[in-house]
Amino acid sequence: MQGLLLLSIVSTHSVGRRSSRGSLFITLDGYSLWWCSVRVSTNLSVSGISKRFGDIVAVDEVSFEAGREVLAIMGPNGSGKTTTLSMISGALRPSSGRVVVMGIDLWGSRDEMVRARRYIGYAPQNILFRSRLSGLENLVWIGMMRGLGYRDARRRARELIERLELEDHMDRPVEKYSGGMIRRLSIASALIHDPEVLVLDEPSSGLDPRALESLWSLLLRVASGKTLIYSTHNPYEAERFSSRVLMMHRGRIVASGTAEELIRIYSPSPSIAIYLPDGTKPLVLEGYRSFDEKSLIAVYEARDPHRDLENIVAAYTRRGIIPIRVEIKRPGLGEVFIIVTGTPLEEAG
Repeated sequence: MQGLLLLSIVSTHSVGRRSSRGSLFITLDGYSLWWCSVRVSTNLSVSGISKRFGDIVAVDEVSFEAGREVLAIMGPNGSGKTTTLSMISGALRPSSGRVVVMGIDLWGSRDEMVRARRYIGYAPQNILFRSRLSGLENLVWIGMMRGLGYRDARRRARELIERLELEDHMDRPVEKYSGGMIRRLSIASALIHDPEVLVLDEPSSGLDPRALESLWSLLLRVASGKTLIYSTHNPYEAERFSSRVLMMHRGRIVASGTAEELIRIYSPSPSIAIYLPDGTKPLVLEGYRSFDEKSLIAVYEARDPHRDLENIVAAYTRRGIIPIRVEIKRPGLGEVFIIVTGTPLEEAG
């Protein structure tokens, strides 16, 4: 029959070959065959998950999807970030809602749970390693717990240790590791079985700015091509290293988008801060916003920051006032959080 088109999707999900691709088999007019790849763009789908502990609602109707990207869940302590990550990683059953990983219902049947968890790597904030074992021994043990044979677990462990720059310490007991080394070992433990979805709870917790940059430089390389979801209360981290950001407050997602989108939609224009000498009153010029009498800082809105800065400084100098210091302050996700919730991030927990 002319014009007959038969489409059949053949799943390739299996223990031996885990992939986010399916195969599309097409028969046209009964004569020709083509095979082409179909990419599943969503590795994780979260639909209306909630978690209640008695009368306390820790997470309330959270929904989102994630593909191969870096997704930050940003919010203060107590906002529900850790509970959310625990539910999507298979560590904590939701009170309601659904989590689908690579097309499999994580909290469905027992068989579905086992299959879905093969695709997930999870590093909680305070992972418990065997302190007297070396970093290498811990990773081999975790790999075997994840179903790898000894040789495969050792090979994968040494590969991750090299990629996360822990070679010089792999034979040392974990009890002698620094905080930064522990965080890297935690990431390695989550990656040991080569999952499609990587879930990290506060991966940079306790790190100084230099160590944070170093960790993310390594993390973005080892997690390339995967779905990476992590929690943070650091606006700089979320803005700098994420492709998308979910802002969480009191158990709910209150805003989502790229950092650039969120800043453009919610945050005010850049501002100019003029630090004045003692006894000086601010000039009420175009864009004037506020004046802090204790710190003697006058703040002006800036539509064209560099031009406006020149005009403001010129206005002061014409009146014989020489500012002590001037700053152009660009808005970030911290300012967005204040506007969306009405509370500074550090005070919202």
